[in-house]
Amino acid sequence: MQLTIDGTPRQFEPIKAFRLKHDLPSEFGVELFEPKDYSGLGRIDRAGADLNRVRANVLDAIPAKLALRDWLMFIPDLTDLFRRALEAINLKVGLHEVEIEYAAAGFADVCQAVVYAKVRGAEMPFEAIYGAWLDQTVRVSQTIHHYGDWDVQIVTHAYGRAGMIVRDGSETYYVSDSALGCPADGYMATLLVEVAARVIASPR
Repeated sequence: MQLTIDGTPRQFEPIKAFRLKHDLPSEFGVELFEPKDYSGLGRIDRAGADLNRVRANVLDAIPAKLALRDWLMFIPDLTDLFRRALEAINLKVGLHEVEIEYAAAGFADVCQAVVYAKVRGAEMPFEAIYGAWLDQTVRVSQTIHHYGDWDVQIVTHAYGRAGMIVRDGSETYYVSDSALGCPADGYMATLLVEVAARVIASPR
């Protein structure tokens, strides 16, 4: 995983490899320092078929061909469809309204970035577009946790806790740990890859 911290791209080392390298116990991770309260949170683990319908509805709504100037006008309509599709399955998922709006806003931001790149004629891979958007959401907690001689800060992005910055005075380590991240992370990334592919493939 790569995220930009204070303007500098940083490669994050997987938590399991970091534990092994430094002989750390299995509990060393984001949850040790900032545990998550799951009460009242939505769940998608039992809504696979419903989420597949959301995906199908969104992808089916994307035209095979659209004039270049019309793509930006189309994205709000696609976002509204995505939002309504989430609302339609929400009895199973149990998201709060603010969570649905947050998901829709992220969907719109990434889609608009893809369309802007298409309008400019930029040969920019989706991974770079998505990574730039995700970087804009990165936050480093101001709370410093102490673990032996180490200082630990939690890093979050659009999908929740993503990892840690670990300092021992002379070295700084960037460690990924998605144990408490949003379970919709993978779903949204996959959906947006497919949406972007259809937008990019559409004739100019």
